[in-house]
Amino acid sequence: MKFIVSLLSMTFIFVFLLAPTTNVAALDPVGKITISGGAEKAEGNPAGGRGTIELLGLLPIGANFGLQGIGHYVGGQGSRIGFSLGPIVGWNSGKAGLFVNYQHRSLHSNNFVSLRPSVAFYLDQANLNLWYSHPVSSPQRSRTEVEYGINWLQGTLSYFPATDVASFMRKDNLELTLGLQVNTFAGAGRHNLDSAGVGPVFGFSFMPIQNLAVNLFKATFDNRSRYTVESGIQYHFFGPGNSTLKELRRRSLEPNWLAPGAGGRINRRQPPPPSSSSSGG
Repeated sequence: MKFIVSLLSMTFIFVFLLAPTTNVAALDPVGKITISGGAEKAEGNPAGGRGTIELLGLLPIGANFGLQGIGHYVGGQGSRIGFSLGPIVGWNSGKAGLFVNYQHRSLHSNNFVSLRPSVAFYLDQANLNLWYSHPVSSPQRSRTEVEYGINWLQGTLSYFPATDVASFMRKDNLELTLGLQVNTFAGAGRHNLDSAGVGPVFGFSFMPIQNLAVNLFKATFDNRSRYTVESGIQYHFFGPGNSTLKELRRRSLEPNWLAPGAGGRINRRQPPPPSSSSSGG
């Protein structure tokens, strides 16, 4: 695990140092709002519905540097509110960022903080996305429960067909996503939770009208019966009038769509067994 963290850290430091010397791609202001609904199953919690509203903004502060932030509210089994903020650097064939994620969960009044390096590489008709989220906050304890932050490592490939599929799914306006995620293999509490989980990530999105994307579904599962499934719409502000969905996805750092789910999982504590006293005789 330490090797993975060190490797990722070195990779992102290398990207930040190298990007300014490559073909510079100026960042543009970005704003978008996402409204979605779905269901999730987290460890120690029953499966249930969720509704999410998320706002993303990117503010350029240099030639190819900027500041990207995400704010989110999640309703369902206890509300959650949080934000992600960090620097971002862009070049012609990709972007990279290093974010601090914070989330407050009202169910037990718990607070979680995690670090999330993210990078995206742009191919001809595809985006290759990679991010890692590592919890840095302490376990949150109540009388009967402990809630831990969990870690995630996720890689996805988003493919944009180069031909029209339908009248409302034209070239570069249809996105097919497929990837792999691994979770709960590092961080405080990993030995108390239900072991590491591995599973697929997949999604299907299209843009029927300018600047309005329909995320028909985005989902991730693992072999420990944890999952997140959601559908919704996404409206892009400040986008040029003729941008395709592929171009809009490349204006900010996309791998953060799972940000609201990066808080923690509950591990129910068993009450201590009653103490026995020895008697003579």
